[in-house]
Amino acid sequence: MLPVGFISRRSITLLCVLLILSSIASYFLVQRKFQIEYNKMEMVILNQSNKITNVLSKLLYKTQALASLIIQNNGEIVNFEKTAIAMVDDPAILNLLLAPNGIVTDVYPREGNEAVIGLNFFSKGAGNLEALQAQKSRQMVLGGPFPLVQGGEALVGRLPIYLDAENGEKRFWGLVSVTLKFPQALDGAELDTLQERGLAYQMWRISPDTDKKQVIASSPAYNSETPYIEMPLQILNAQWFFRISPIKFWYEYVESWLYIIIGIVGSLFITALVQHAQDLGRIRRQLEDIVFTDPLTGLLNRRGLFDTLDALIQTNKKFYLCYLDLNKFKFINDTYGHTIGDNVLRFFTNEVQRLTQSMPNTFARMGGDEFIIVFKDDISEEEITNAFSVIHTSLQTAKIVSDDQFKISFSIGMAQYPRDGKTVDDLINHADKNMYMHKQAGRNK
Repeated sequence: MLPVGFISRRSITLLCVLLILSSIASYFLVQRKFQIEYNKMEMVILNQSNKITNVLSKLLYKTQALASLIIQNNGEIVNFEKTAIAMVDDPAILNLLLAPNGIVTDVYPREGNEAVIGLNFFSKGAGNLEALQAQKSRQMVLGGPFPLVQGGEALVGRLPIYLDAENGEKRFWGLVSVTLKFPQALDGAELDTLQERGLAYQMWRISPDTDKKQVIASSPAYNSETPYIEMPLQILNAQWFFRISPIKFWYEYVESWLYIIIGIVGSLFITALVQHAQDLGRIRRQLEDIVFTDPLTGLLNRRGLFDTLDALIQTNKKFYLCYLDLNKFKFINDTYGHTIGDNVLRFFTNEVQRLTQSMPNTFARMGGDEFIIVFKDDISEEEITNAFSVIHTSLQTAKIVSDDQFKISFSIGMAQYPRDGKTVDDLINHADKNMYMHKQAGRNK
């Protein structure tokens, strides 16, 4: 029997099962949290994408005012600086350019931008592809971001201007261009607020010069290892991709560890309760063994036997009660000692159990050298008599001590319920009398 406090294999198995179940539950709870975050990110990315598109479109289409002025004056540049001053109302606008036939002739502000005067947009260099595309498509084209000589990067919007010709067709006048500081041009989209929501972002495109991925902008906290959602941004001719993701990994959220800790603590608590219940059951069985079991032979004691007999009588079915008494047991104790006497009792018990195991029975020690064995009604008296004859023969050949005169024998008395008594006391008294009659007659079979 396991000692109290010993963790049973069943409890260990239960703990493992509970830990597995709590892990699965934690996983689904974390997934549920991520799904909530994912749904939030879907709304955020849609809102931010619209903001980015609107902010850039508002800045780029400031060129339309210049284009309208030139068209109204049939290609003549009138009041460029005054008009440009009114248009450059955002710190993200680096400059406005006029480029008749693609060659820059006017720039605002001029200070700091003198180097662009005379620049040919159609010559080889950064932005020439967008200039050619604008001329061909007759629509505004977005280019960049490009690196600036003075540092940083810029976006460029090229708006082609076409004037009416005498033959009724349109003739190409040139380009109106706006240069936007990047990423300052995105300030109006309030991308910095994403971090307050626990999100990071990245914008990228396929570079028209290298045909490879080019990261346009990214928040410092962006991590490419975290899950993300992505949305394409179509800004004029340019296709960008806007991606947002959680700043934290799943294990960096307090809730994730809370789920795990609750799962572990709950599993340990339930296992402890089960183990405690098992310990209590084990203690109860140990106490029952002490109360109902004979410590020397392991058989039922007097109290255990009486409880068993009371239960049998309640069934009102026939059974046989046999009262066994070892002959000359006091002589054995006095001659060979109590240790040999105890060995005799254990040997006798084992032999009776071994030779009656095919006959359902209840075996008990009444005390000292007296035993009772009860057989159910499906066994006949003749079978019982034959069994005890075999037991007697087996005991005669037993070798407990090196004394050829030492023989184990017993006397037996039998009672049948309900023929010989209807109470426990009546049955035992009847069997006891028969046993003494047997002993007095000197019969050992």
